[in-house]
Amino acid sequence: MDALEFLRTVGGVARVGLLRGHGYTPAMVRRLVGAYQPRKGIWALPSADPEYLSALINNGHLTCASAAVRYGLWLKTKPTRVHVATRHNRGRGFVRHGGLRLGSEALLPLASVEDTVIHALTCLAEVDAIAVAQSAMTKFGVAREVLESELTAKYFGQARKRLAMADGLSESVPEISARLLFESEGLSFRRQVRIAGVGRVDILIDGWLIVEINGYQFHSSRSAWRKDMGRLNAAQVLGYHVLSYAPEQIWNSPEQVMAQIRALLKRRS
Repeated sequence: MDALEFLRTVGGVARVGLLRGHGYTPAMVRRLVGAYQPRKGIWALPSADPEYLSALINNGHLTCASAAVRYGLWLKTKPTRVHVATRHNRGRGFVRHGGLRLGSEALLPLASVEDTVIHALTCLAEVDAIAVAQSAMTKFGVAREVLESELTAKYFGQARKRLAMADGLSESVPEISARLLFESEGLSFRRQVRIAGVGRVDILIDGWLIVEINGYQFHSSRSAWRKDMGRLNAAQVLGYHVLSYAPEQIWNSPEQVMAQIRALLKRRS
């Protein structure tokens, strides 16, 4: 492909070194029709990805929540500002992170998945930090040991605690949110419990109260949704109590959720 097409494949912006490294001579680069130089050493198209452009102009890489979106990692709250890892303390208009520890994506100004997780653990709200770490280990096979080895300093105490909470049991951001809510309320519960005749349930409180965090959009099909409803009906026939919540209820109405759970617990006692 010609230099212009290559530039399009990398988000519309690239360092000169990347272009030359792929065999495009200085003469070829200078003939990029419609491209411009936002700063020395960088070529961009008018349609360039704005976040990639910001990262390269600031001599950095997208990381944390910004990179998490690119990798398809779990996030409750999508970033409103660009997160950039740089080796310096210059630049404005973005959330600044320290330099990369474990490398970057080969062609794009994108931190490695591992660095993305490390920065998320130290930057994001608790639910998002845990969700990014969990999904990185699940989707990309990121080794927990690698992350732990980069978080040994004393000031990473909170990050280590969040990483430990990414234990693989919660299977979505809403489930992580429910876990944090129930732990903060002092409930006694287990997650991802298999019950004979029912199957696996999201949360089991005190051995008899099932709490499911679901909604049609979280099922692969309508038939899967119907199957899930049948499973929960079977649980009630067996004597379990069942409460089912949409993610928005956990996020936006936690007091109402807890009031309902406590009312059932009180009635049982």
